[in-house]
Amino acid sequence: MTTHSSQRSATPSLLALVTTIVNFPSPEHATSTEYDELRQHLATHCTLSHFALLGYTRSGLKWIYEFGLNDSLKEQLKADPERMLDLLGHLKEEAGWCQQSVSNGPVIRLLAKTTPSEQPTLNLLLECLANRMSEAQTDAQIGQDLSPLAQRQPDWQQKMESLNRVMRLANSLPSQAFYAQLDAASQFVLGACDFILLQLEEYHGRTLYPEHTELGEAVLQSLCHTTHTMETERHGRFWISHPLRLQHHYFAHLLLSLPHAPGPDERLLIDFLRGQLTMVMELQRIREQLAELRSLESIDLRLHQLRQANLRLQKQLKRHQELERKLQFDALHDPLTMLPNRAFLMNRLDQAMKHYHRHRSPGFTLIFIDVDHFKEINDALGHKVGDLLLKEIAVRLSSCVRQNDLVARLGGDEFVIYLDASTDNSTISPVLSRILERHAAPFRLLGNELQVQLSMGVATVTEHTSDVSQLLHQADLAMYQAKRSGRNRIVIYSEACQDRDWLSPELELAKALEERRILPYFQPVIRLSDGQLAGLEVMARWLTQEGILKDAFDFIPLAEQCGLILELDRLILRHTCQQLQNWLAQLGGNSIKVSLNLSGKHLASQELVDKLLAIISESGVPIGNLVFEFNERELSRLDTDTLTILHELRAHGLQICLDDFGTGFSSLNALFHYPVDYIKVDDSFTHRMLQSPKDLALIRAMRDISQDLGFRLIVEGIETQLEYQKLLELGCELGQGRFIAPPMPGIDIPPLLGRNITVQG
Repeated sequence: MTTHSSQRSATPSLLALVTTIVNFPSPEHATSTEYDELRQHLATHCTLSHFALLGYTRSGLKWIYEFGLNDSLKEQLKADPERMLDLLGHLKEEAGWCQQSVSNGPVIRLLAKTTPSEQPTLNLLLECLANRMSEAQTDAQIGQDLSPLAQRQPDWQQKMESLNRVMRLANSLPSQAFYAQLDAASQFVLGACDFILLQLEEYHGRTLYPEHTELGEAVLQSLCHTTHTMETERHGRFWISHPLRLQHHYFAHLLLSLPHAPGPDERLLIDFLRGQLTMVMELQRIREQLAELRSLESIDLRLHQLRQANLRLQKQLKRHQELERKLQFDALHDPLTMLPNRAFLMNRLDQAMKHYHRHRSPGFTLIFIDVDHFKEINDALGHKVGDLLLKEIAVRLSSCVRQNDLVARLGGDEFVIYLDASTDNSTISPVLSRILERHAAPFRLLGNELQVQLSMGVATVTEHTSDVSQLLHQADLAMYQAKRSGRNRIVIYSEACQDRDWLSPELELAKALEERRILPYFQPVIRLSDGQLAGLEVMARWLTQEGILKDAFDFIPLAEQCGLILELDRLILRHTCQQLQNWLAQLGGNSIKVSLNLSGKHLASQELVDKLLAIISESGVPIGNLVFEFNERELSRLDTDTLTILHELRAHGLQICLDDFGTGFSSLNALFHYPVDYIKVDDSFTHRMLQSPKDLALIRAMRDISQDLGFRLIVEGIETQLEYQKLLELGCELGQGRFIAPPMPGIDIPPLLGRNITVQG
């Protein structure tokens, strides 16, 4: 069937097929030949590459009938039948799979596959077939003797037969007459005083049987629970209410009142009555659904509904695919420059290295680039100018390479260029020359003219290169030698880089940790409305042997990469606790909140968390003065044990902050699942909000969500008076940024404690 024909109205032949399905034998009587004929009938109206019925037999879960199933589905059922339904749940609708559940019998699932354009027609036919099989299986269940007591006691046999006679009348009596017969039977077999069917709706109840009762609907509702059985004594009678479900959806409540609490035998009868009544009602519902498909008009209507549902599915799928592409792009690209990130680069290098080792050609070269004096630019002109500069450098670098080359940003002011099929001077030098030439021109950013210089290290793969990490390390060493040799130059890696009396960045960082030269700086967090100091955020700084103070973004990625981040965090926590102890002694009765950014790796085990708690305990600092901040992206990647550990930290008195909120893949989900006290809006939203209505709307939404859910919102990255003023207008509570106060050493904090901070401008 073509896409065009699948959009036509229902045809008489389709109506004839629906009629054939409605008259199809029950599963217990259907033969393989009849299933083959049914499949052939279905195939006349839509392409049918797969068709199968899954159900229970005496030997367990089996394919009762199958056509076209691949071996993996067959083998999965043999190997692990318990997971079969889960596996079927992962079959993608967009690939053309259609499924329908069947109730009350051995057949439990219909499975078929067609083209996506023909899915509405196939779904209609499978829906009809599922209803027919559910009807047959349910009908077979009605009147069956489910109680073993009936086989042992004649009086119970008589009571069962009385109920079964009523059940067999279900198809021939109007609903009210059938319920009246059940009412009389319940009086006979149970001595029931009342037999009531009540349908609970959103604001009131509706009595289905009888038309009038002595008790009002409000009283009857009080005897019912929406999902569970209730038993209670009321008005001198013992009341039992059972919720009834049809096709897994709530339908009504069965209420019975007895002169006394039922014994075990009566409870068996009540359960039998409830089960049989549910099946009768379900059978009536199924037959109503089948009756609706007895005309071309009704089939047309249902086809239209399914086609609309299919269109919605296609739109949702398209949105999902677009979102998935965006998430994949974000996971492999730097959010500031849109260049490939470290993960993307390493994947590309792994492929190139495997190809090189396999074929010994072509080789490739790495250029490791660092922007000279970038920290000074950031400090003097602010992060906004710094970010713009990095974006412009990314553009210029990208213009210097060839089509098969790659420019990546590792973090901070570090870039790496991968030169494909380049191992000699004739292919490497032109790229280096273009980089120098294009960066000789000044950058003009927000009224500032900046002359930027680069330090570059070059390393080429050789037969002695064992892996990608070694080559990247060689390029890194060459770049650092360029810096130590006076900056603004190119160094080609050689063994001399290893022999020089200086350390690699990893060893330098390890030595700094050993010598406790990783220090806490503190940035004030204020109440925006009046400038009152509300807390401090710890920001790590690296004091190098040359006396240079490095920002966190210059070395935290390195610490993560080389496995030093946990030790670094613990050192910063010790420093912070010592400093906080001094401040609390000066404050007297006052208190101050100090928050620390920690790697999510601390949450990987109880042992790691205990180390953090031990540092706090040894310092004597009240644990309630500390806030642990965890990055949203990191939390979203951790397992379910993380939630337990976060709850434990809060139980000890710590508060939790969700940092960089809005940058992860599960922002709103995280708010409901993780026990947090503060959320911090990522500074990228702050920097864009004045130019981007969407970012402004997101901050406003975060403000409202925080107020509704009881979190405290902190807005990061306030760098201009306009940003500060706009956040005041929005009614945001807390904020921080260089416009308010830069990070400062602990010695500069005491004058700020217990008073308002005068905001610049």
